[in-house]
Amino acid sequence: MRLKIEKMGINGEGIAYYQKKPVFIEGALPQELVEIKDLQGYGTYYKARIEKIVKESRDRIRPACAFAHRCRACSMMHLAYEKQLKAKRDILAQTLMKYAKIEPSRIEEIIANEQPLHYRNQCKLPLQMEQGKLCSGMYLPGSNYFASVKNCVIHDPLIETVRKEVLHILNKHGIKAYDYHKKSGMRSLIIRTFQGKCQVTLVSGEDVLTQELIADLLDCEAIVSLWQSINTVKKSVDVFGKKMIFLGGAKQLRFLFGGYRMQINPRSFFQLNTKQAEVLYQKAASLLTGKRYGTIVEAYSGIGAISLFLHEHADQVIGIESIADAVQNAHAIASLNHIDNVKFVCGDAAEELTYLSKKGKIDLLVVDPPRSGLDYAMIGTLLQSKIQEIIYISCNPATLGKNLDLLQQRYEVKTIIPIDLFSQTAAIEAIVHLKRKR
Repeated sequence: MRLKIEKMGINGEGIAYYQKKPVFIEGALPQELVEIKDLQGYGTYYKARIEKIVKESRDRIRPACAFAHRCRACSMMHLAYEKQLKAKRDILAQTLMKYAKIEPSRIEEIIANEQPLHYRNQCKLPLQMEQGKLCSGMYLPGSNYFASVKNCVIHDPLIETVRKEVLHILNKHGIKAYDYHKKSGMRSLIIRTFQGKCQVTLVSGEDVLTQELIADLLDCEAIVSLWQSINTVKKSVDVFGKKMIFLGGAKQLRFLFGGYRMQINPRSFFQLNTKQAEVLYQKAASLLTGKRYGTIVEAYSGIGAISLFLHEHADQVIGIESIADAVQNAHAIASLNHIDNVKFVCGDAAEELTYLSKKGKIDLLVVDPPRSGLDYAMIGTLLQSKIQEIIYISCNPATLGKNLDLLQQRYEVKTIIPIDLFSQTAAIEAIVHLKRKR
């Protein structure tokens, strides 16, 4: 069967139509004519695979990564970068129109990533045995199939250097992959890097690592912080386990970001593209230029990076974060930068926001939620509040659209700014500025 690809889906797949239903075809590009195989129905849509590309798009390029076809994490790497930007803006526009009836003309031009390769500052890689040696790789999307990956062109080059050094040392010491029955062995490797320094976390079973192994790892020049995380939960959503063991070096990884001194624990969230994160936060702060607020609240504040960028625009900034480690981290960062009008509370975003709203006036709320977006409790709190302005930073057009559809009962969408943080993938960030209707 031959199908013409009409557009691109939210996950970077090509979309054709068969029997008036969409057919999602991984790896296909708009305007291509493809022969398909393995057509499977899922009620309102189909999925299929490419058998042959009959007519190729002029925008198709050879992927920069030799393993792109194996790990399949970079769903747009076969598309020229300038066309990736257009596709992402189109996906955002179509999604916001579908869910919130927002006209595409209201979306600004997408802010490009000046470094579309080698930008990622962290990896979280599963470990398996291959030909008797421990190796790192990826699980293919939607499966438990492990594919070893020898090199990743999305990672900061230092991550790749340290990843190879760590694997060499682990193999030298005879470390094996995790055994679910014995609850021992190495499960995942996490590396985070900023400005030439790395924080490494080994996720394992109930293993006691030898001092010789620890010493060899700390001898790696770039590794300045070394941790172990014990995770024996069979189907764990979180890569990290609840038990964290500090092995050596510095407990926090320190770096400069937007002129601020930062320090971060292994479990604390930080945007995966350092340079574009700075662009993102500066762009959000620019929406406040010339304004002065009494109280700004940042929900889902993490280590409080956005709060630092906004603190000069308010008498006080209050961050809300549910992870205690991140709150402690955020307080330490504010103190490190001698910023005294920013504080952080640990708790559920909706509950704490309700409490703060009753306690005093909130002029501006900044939210940067996970991919699941704002839950109904948070939406309900916002609709009942008297908060005048919201800056919503989103990483998922679908949940953003659904949230905006509800928020438009009380708020008017003023600005939508898309930003490319995760080049080669279909992921897109967006800043939305909303003001309460009179």
